[in-house]
Amino acid sequence: MRNFLILCLTGLSLLLLSCGGGKERVHSFVISSESDIGWDDWTPVTLSVDGSMTDAYVHYRGGGSSRHPKWSLSLKFDHPVELCGLPADKKWVLNASYVDKTFLRHKLSFDLFRMMNPGVNISPQCKFALLQINDDPRGLYVLMQKMDPVTLGISRSDTSSVLFKEPRIFQTGYIPPQDTNNIYQQKFPKKKKDDRTCQIESLRDFLFNSSDSLFRDSIASVFDINNVADWHLLLLFSNNADGIIKNYYLYKVDDATPFRIAPWDYDHSYGRDSDYEYNMLDEILDCDRAVILRRLWEWDSYRTLISNRWCELRRQNIISVQRLEAMVDADAKTIRKAVEANVRVWPVDDPVFSDSNDFDSEINIMKQFFKLNIPRLDSLFNYQSK
Repeated sequence: MRNFLILCLTGLSLLLLSCGGGKERVHSFVISSESDIGWDDWTPVTLSVDGSMTDAYVHYRGGGSSRHPKWSLSLKFDHPVELCGLPADKKWVLNASYVDKTFLRHKLSFDLFRMMNPGVNISPQCKFALLQINDDPRGLYVLMQKMDPVTLGISRSDTSSVLFKEPRIFQTGYIPPQDTNNIYQQKFPKKKKDDRTCQIESLRDFLFNSSDSLFRDSIASVFDINNVADWHLLLLFSNNADGIIKNYYLYKVDDATPFRIAPWDYDHSYGRDSDYEYNMLDEILDCDRAVILRRLWEWDSYRTLISNRWCELRRQNIISVQRLEAMVDADAKTIRKAVEANVRVWPVDDPVFSDSNDFDSEINIMKQFFKLNIPRLDSLFNYQSK
């Protein structure tokens, strides 16, 4: 059975690679390793991408997703490497996308966020890849850019430029940190070299304790409000409740630029909840859980800004049922055969899933969700189509 699967995946990879003529396609990744791949230490491997060989390092990654049978991986190179036409970088992510049977929820969200404000809103660019580790086919993965100083354009010389991963400064109450030695998950600069705890705690103090007048006078100099509004709209549109208090990066490009947000991890969205149960707006995310969104929403000027922003995105056809369905259909066509190969390795009726929906059923859930949520937000923001 194993040999049959390997032959199927190898043959499918070659077929996919021969198609498209420059169009989007599924890439072939083969990791060859003499050692077992672990979760903490980097394992040296040989990586073949579409037949081109290079040395790399890998380890498995994931928090809650690590309980699933299919695991995501981190990739690292000794020097910046272009992968699948994406800009060169030293570190990459191969996302297993196990709970999202469409493999599209991440990519759609990230693409949409960049489309909202090109050149300002940054999110991972993605490609699709069939992965094999030694002789074992591992199915379909989503290759994602890391949200690091290179991708985010962060200055390494400015005194206040900084990067945190989901620092948990927007919500009340204590949440156990993933790393007790780095509770705000400072990614840049390295905390051991330049501890920015005071910087992030000062920001949290402003969000929670500033007077209403100081908050309104200062918020636009502290945060890029247009960027925050787009993040807010992405949360509302995707109904990604996890994304309110985690699944984002907070960063400052340089001394002159306010803090911005980059989204991360949107597989629990568009009709699916964090437990991956079906949710067609029976439960709507509560943005008041994030103090920045609660305080902004209390401000008439912000409600006007975000309403105008939604209406502008609708008029520009960046957000519409037809546009989003076309984006989904295009990517679904690209990966359909690769999804079939993935299902042979990772069946859709695994006990971890709340149901045995297949690829097409999940695509339909996304489309039904668009048709439900866009009119809801049109009503919320007073959008009137001409």
